Amino acid sequence: MKNQTYSTETIADQILKQGLMVFEDLSQLPPFEKPFVSPLIIIFLNHQGWLKTIFDMKNITFHPHDIVMVPPEHIIKVQESSDDYLVSLLIISPQFIKKIINYQPNPQDHFEHQYVSTFHLNDEQYESILHYFRLLHSISEMNHPERDELLIRQINIGAKLIKIYLQENGLITIHEFNDDQQLLYRFQTAIVKHFRKSREVQFYANLLCLSPKYFGSVIKKHTGIAANEWITNYVIIQAKSWLRFRQDLTIQQISNQLGFQDPAAFTRFFKTNAGMSPKEYRAQQ
Repeated sequence: MKNQTYSTETIADQILKQGLMVFEDLSQLPPFEKPFVSPLIIIFLNHQGWLKTIFDMKNITFHPHDIVMVPPEHIIKVQESSDDYLVSLLIISPQFIKKIINYQPNPQDHFEHQYVSTFHLNDEQYESILHYFRLLHSISEMNHPERDELLIRQINIGAKLIKIYLQENGLITIHEFNDDQQLLYRFQTAIVKHFRKSREVQFYANLLCLSPKYFGSVIKKHTGIAANEWITNYVIIQAKSWLRFRQDLTIQQISNQLGFQDPAAFTRFFKTNAGMSPKEYRAQQ
């Protein structure tokens, strides 16, 4: 494997231009040196060594042959890596995500729909995904009018392949993608997209064309967590990440970033659900 590094500017420019990029055999991850929250889908294929991260405020270590899918608007912070760490990244822009959805409207065939975001590949599975990454890289480098269509077809194949591996490894079963699970996914996706606009269950029930009572019962039945808790927990995770890692921003700026009407409303919400004020939480970090 060749050892490569890329600057943050290079990656940003290339992703905006190309829509989908595969960065092979990286030993360093410049874009992830700070907490990273973006609209991108980012998929890690870990080759060797280990990487310690904070993923949605949870400590997770990536090991050789792990595949890691970071959905849009989730938080990742790199802590440290081994000297021999090597990874390939598949990064997809928001514009290209829309192309994929328009081409294949069935959401369960998309990478972003997988319910397990980190899992270990056996040797055979790893070699298969490694060849898949290399094929995607080759196609992404093409200068051809059918490049995007070819990539979209391969993305859908890859998503189905990963679903098969999840099933083989006992992480999901074919029965898990039923109507209620689809509803849960749509709800989770809606929170990511709209949490700055509304934190009310009624809003999300209306968005999904369901009565609040039925909507809440389905979410509670399948997750053990009430719908309002899902919304609150996601906002608190976002808030704690901004407070912990963005010391350069004031609490008012973070309040604005999270969609609160003023810092006082943000403080009340945070204190009610985190047991302390934003200022107190920041002081502990």
